[in-house]
Amino acid sequence: MSVIDVRSHGATGDGKTDDHAAILRAIQAADDAGGGTVFFPAGDYALSDSIGNGAHGFSQVWLLGDGERAARLRVKAKVAPISGRWTECRIENLKIDADTQGSPGLDVDLDKSYVRHCWIVGWTDYGMRLNARAEGLLNWIDDNFIEQSTGYGIHTTYRFYDSWIVNNNIGSTGPNLSIEAGPVRVLANHLNGAPQHNIELRGNKQLTIIGNICEGARREAIIFTMPPWLEADDEQVAIVGNNITNGGKGAPDEYPAIGIYSVDSGHRTRGFNITGNFIANTDEGAGWSYAVDARYVDDIAISGNQWDNNGYRVAPVRAEGLNVGIAGNTSGNLTAAPRRVVDTLSSSGATLGNSPGVEYVYLLASGVSSVTLPTAAHNTCRYTVKNVSGSDATLNAISGQVIDGECDFTLTCGVAVDVVSDGKNWWTV
Repeated sequence: MSVIDVRSHGATGDGKTDDHAAILRAIQAADDAGGGTVFFPAGDYALSDSIGNGAHGFSQVWLLGDGERAARLRVKAKVAPISGRWTECRIENLKIDADTQGSPGLDVDLDKSYVRHCWIVGWTDYGMRLNARAEGLLNWIDDNFIEQSTGYGIHTTYRFYDSWIVNNNIGSTGPNLSIEAGPVRVLANHLNGAPQHNIELRGNKQLTIIGNICEGARREAIIFTMPPWLEADDEQVAIVGNNITNGGKGAPDEYPAIGIYSVDSGHRTRGFNITGNFIANTDEGAGWSYAVDARYVDDIAISGNQWDNNGYRVAPVRAEGLNVGIAGNTSGNLTAAPRRVVDTLSSSGATLGNSPGVEYVYLLASGVSSVTLPTAAHNTCRYTVKNVSGSDATLNAISGQVIDGECDFTLTCGVAVDVVSDGKNWWTV
């Protein structure tokens, strides 16, 4: 591929001359040649209009800035500095300046393209608005700095899918990331500033949110809202290994750190995994009600999270759903209801069962004169034995163990007894 210097088409980079037409000529030349690199030497490129080609777009073009983001594209009108359709393209190492004119930083429809290592400043409403008009997949939004401004940091629609949003640093007042549809990988971003949410999910499929730093949210750090027009929803969303801190600042202790909301009890979402996250508050004025609040959400696993450094005020978890697993967290885990086994013994000499954590209920039928307890060592079972045999029966301990200090216990006909282990011997209760 050829390398085309924008200066060869008349761009000056002096910050005063309108370089818009010259830059478009350079990009069009690369596009017409079947692809090429459009190089921006260090400078300040003033633009009277947006760099783009509308719905027709450009293909196989690489916009590359000099130095370390030493080339600045600055608009002088209320337009996004870069817009339109970009297919198999790269936009890399540029400072993109909307100059507080009231427009997004980028308003682009990407397909198999990269936006990488750019610094976006002076934007309004959207730092990046992605695929608002046309579908595209296999896109990388990587290692960009979206400087704090007013609106959404990055906003995608359902037309942006099977793509990556990774390694970005984003400040905003609206959500740092607002994502619709999927699959999308959201990895290792630093999301901060003064956002309403760090990550807003507006109905998604096959989404992985891994290893992000989420700071300073005014409400929920991560929020999923089921689209109201759906009868049911199956999401497959993984929220794993994120550091979620110092949020809820807009109304301390009123919102959860992670909120997942179905429409209502009759219109439910399902399929979430919330694992290995660190949820904490150390700033004055920060606080969440719950670490995780899942309203009418089915098939959700919440495990291995650490939230006991002021990560919640009311409780670690509120989960109103079916098939909810909560285990291995620093607090708030579900205790599984013990399994109960009821059995009638019809012959003497039987040894009672010993499956961990089971509640056994035994009825001694006619003719049964004795039964034996299993080992008390490491035994977590509870035994209820009722004698309906018609005569007294004996409850025996194994050799070397005792029941209330004796080797056996006489169970009068018609009487029931509960027996538990202290790890070494048996006791009636």
